[in-house]
Amino acid sequence: MKNEWIVIEIAVPGRCVDFAGAVLADLGVGGTVIEDRRLDTFRVPDEDLDLDCRYHLKAYFEAAAEPLLLCRQIEAGLRSLPALAGQQFSVSAPAVVKMEDWAENWKQNFSATHIGSRLVVHPSWDNYEARGDEVTIEIDPGMAFGTGTHGTTLLCLEVIAELFDAADPPVDMLDVGTGSGILALGAAALGCEKIVANDIDPLACDVARENVVKNNFTARIEISPKPLEELSGAFELVVANILAEENIRLKDTLLQHLRPGGWLVLSGILREKEALVRDGFAALPLTAFPTRVQDDWICLLYRRHQK
Repeated sequence: MKNEWIVIEIAVPGRCVDFAGAVLADLGVGGTVIEDRRLDTFRVPDEDLDLDCRYHLKAYFEAAAEPLLLCRQIEAGLRSLPALAGQQFSVSAPAVVKMEDWAENWKQNFSATHIGSRLVVHPSWDNYEARGDEVTIEIDPGMAFGTGTHGTTLLCLEVIAELFDAADPPVDMLDVGTGSGILALGAAALGCEKIVANDIDPLACDVARENVVKNNFTARIEISPKPLEELSGAFELVVANILAEENIRLKDTLLQHLRPGGWLVLSGILREKEALVRDGFAALPLTAFPTRVQDDWICLLYRRHQK
C-alpha cells in the first residue's frame, strides 16, 4: 500500500467548490478535504456554503503522479469553468503528505450517521450501541474515501436501505467502484447474502477488505479488483457510485450484470449532468424512478424489465 501522496491546495469561491471537485475527479483525485468547513463524511452539512467566501480544497493524488503537470491540468480545468469566469482562484505548489497524516484527519469529521429506519454507520473511535432493531457497521474510510462524494454516498445508502426494508429485498448485489466498501457493508448489514464489491483501485480494495474483515462479513462480501467487463454473474441489485461519464460508458456492461426485475442505482452524478445520463440510459429496457437530490448531486434508480 502506498504511504506517500501528493497534496495540492486550491482556493475557490464557495459557488465553485462542487465544480472544482468535478475537475479534480476527472483528473483522478484520490480524495478531497474542504479545510474551511466542518464536514461529515456521509452527510452534506446543514449549513450552506457561503457562495462569496473563499474555500481551500486539499486534493490528494498518488505520489507516482507528475506533480507540476497536475497543477497545470488543474489550473486549465478551473479556467474552463464558466462559473469561474471573472472569479479569482489559486493553485498551490504540490507537497508530499504521509498516508497516516491524512487518515488521522478523518477523526475530527466523522461520527455516527443514521440511514433509513435501521442502518447506523460509525467509525471505530465512536462506540455506538445499537437500539431496537438497528444494525450497525463500523468503518474507517482512510485514504479510499473523499469528502467530495459524501452526498452521493448518502443517497445510495438511503436507496439501499429502502430496498432492503421492502417486502422482497434483493438477494445479491454488485457494488461498482466500492471505495471504502461502505455500500456493500450497508447492504450486508441489512441482510443481503451475497455481494461482489468491485474496484480497479488496489488501495480501495485494500481498505474495503479491511472494513469487511472488521465487520465480520467475509462470508458475504467478495472484493474484486477486476475490470467490470471481466466480472461474471448477474445480480438483483447493481449500484454504481461513479462519475456520470463512466456510468454512461459502462451502461451495457451494467445491464449485463443486472437480472430481469433487478434494481440499478446510479450516482456520482452532478445535477447538471442528469439529462446526459438519462439520455444515455433511455434506450435500455429499464423503468426509471424519480431523481433523488442532495445539494448538487443526484442518484438515479431504475428497474430492469422482466422480459
